[in-house]
Amino acid sequence: MPVKRYLAPLLLATLVFSSTLGAYGHGLGTDQSLPTTIGGRQVAVEASISPTFIESVGKSPPTLTIRTLDPRNNSTIAGGIDYRVVVEKGNNTLLDQEFRSSDGIVLAKLVPDANADAAQVNDQASPGRVNVSKDAPVEIRSRIMSDGGLYKVSVTLQTSSTGLQVESDRTFDLFVSVSKTQDFSVQTAEGDQKMSVMTYYADVSNLEYDRDTNSISFSMPFDWASSYVSQVPLVHMEVMFPKAIKELQVNGYRGSVDGKELPPDAVLIDDYSYEGLRVVHFVLNNDRLTGVKGSGNTMDFVLAPADKPKFPLDLLSTTEKYVWEMSWGPEVIESGSPTTFVMNVQDNSVGDLVRNASFDFVITKDGREVYRKHLASGQGTFSEQYTFLEPGNYRVAAQKINGENESAQIDVVVLQGSGNSNNNATTPTQQQQPSGCLIATAAFGSELTPQVQFLRGFRDNYVLKSMSGSAFMSIFNAVYYSFSPQVADYEREQPWLQATVKAALYPLFGILLASEQAFSSAGGGEGGTILAGAVASTLIGAVYVSPLAAGAAIAARKKVNSRTVAIAAIVAAGALVATLVAIAAGSVQVLSITTPAFVIALAAAAALAVVRLVQRKKASR
Repeated sequence: MPVKRYLAPLLLATLVFSSTLGAYGHGLGTDQSLPTTIGGRQVAVEASISPTFIESVGKSPPTLTIRTLDPRNNSTIAGGIDYRVVVEKGNNTLLDQEFRSSDGIVLAKLVPDANADAAQVNDQASPGRVNVSKDAPVEIRSRIMSDGGLYKVSVTLQTSSTGLQVESDRTFDLFVSVSKTQDFSVQTAEGDQKMSVMTYYADVSNLEYDRDTNSISFSMPFDWASSYVSQVPLVHMEVMFPKAIKELQVNGYRGSVDGKELPPDAVLIDDYSYEGLRVVHFVLNNDRLTGVKGSGNTMDFVLAPADKPKFPLDLLSTTEKYVWEMSWGPEVIESGSPTTFVMNVQDNSVGDLVRNASFDFVITKDGREVYRKHLASGQGTFSEQYTFLEPGNYRVAAQKINGENESAQIDVVVLQGSGNSNNNATTPTQQQQPSGCLIATAAFGSELTPQVQFLRGFRDNYVLKSMSGSAFMSIFNAVYYSFSPQVADYEREQPWLQATVKAALYPLFGILLASEQAFSSAGGGEGGTILAGAVASTLIGAVYVSPLAAGAAIAARKKVNSRTVAIAAIVAAGALVATLVAIAAGSVQVLSITTPAFVIALAAAAALAVVRLVQRKKASR
């Protein structure tokens, strides 16, 4: 069985209240309640089902283990504990049995029987309270482990216990997942292919592959009643398909549940667990499930290639010790055009950046190494630029992370670049937008920080929603990415510069918030983009450019007169008129000239106006 790098961290890291006394959430093979006080001491209850993969039942005898423990040192509370254990799956009760454990442990050897109407304990139906211990396990024949999915294990500590002073029966609802893989045959452009879904919740049905949209859809039973959803901490599904399906070998995916599009960190790519297979994980915690607001009795999943990947991508290392987080720009990788990779290394156990991190940045194509460079960073963040010489599928990897036997990787698709295409036809290339602000990312340490996410969100949700905004960004990116990788590299090694950039960026957040309000008040679209750009340019000029203008005026020993301000304002007005004409004509080429001119002229006019105002106030004193 290949190492499943995502399962434990994704399932066990979710801390969600979901029981009478509370539980940590759906665990893969095990779950433990929140600590509580019983009889003056700290107590927790743990339930485990083994093995964690239903396909392994024939190779490893299945067991169910219940124990009461001291959460401070994980030691079992012995001396005689009386239990009532109820195991349910879906709406079916598979076991309802009382036990008396001399050592605090209920160990049951399971005999899965899909046809069992009722559970038998030691070959008896309803035998009353049964003695059990770790050294004297019982045998239970039932439907437990006859199928994978989510098992609810309700454990009641009874007042008759002698090893623990239980004043009233205390019930703990625990949720234990056992994975199950279901295979489906689909027709693709490459012929008949096998796709699989590994579910930790319920059986999947109706998996279909749409060759027109290259989308995968499937459903599973799910009760969308709010009273039930509130008890579900996590739903985790894995979709597996051959990398040979070219239409699905892309750099990013869009995932949705019941028509609700999911955020990037809910749809995760795994190119490491299985050779020749790509795994895409759906990870829905309770907040996301609540936000879906589904209806009916099924949960409907759709996975489809995205035009552009959603960053950042989180890639776990070989033993899950590290997270290699990466983005790249432009988002659509083309041969012959430089691609900037922005990366960091995080400690998976705590989620913090690893300082003084290092790894070998390696790119391979068809098993042949085409690039290798050792990267090291005191801040744990990295930027590396590489130009792919030809189109095709490549593997980008971080090897020997921190000098250890830890690696992470992802397969990326490089498209034929327009600059070196052998096709003489003049087809327009897809608009490319780099993934984020390298300088801001270097300042705040990660693309996951709210500040960097806000900057990206403003770009994606406001600027790029219109033709004029997209035209401006194409010019902005050409200029910005000509120098920002070098600046970001230097910034990461200079803590004083990081602090300075952070402080300098905070006024920009307020400016962009005002621009968002302007965009919304204008009803969005081209008008909203222009108004938002006008607000942003004016405020940026007043806040950031005016000190430079004032310094230049002082150095030249000149005053800014009203005529100078008027000229800048007239140029801005002319650029605005030209922009409106270009929008009406649908000319992206003209917009790529007029929109930067409008922004620069308006920012200059605002800066000059501020300087003139300050000079006049000083002169009047």
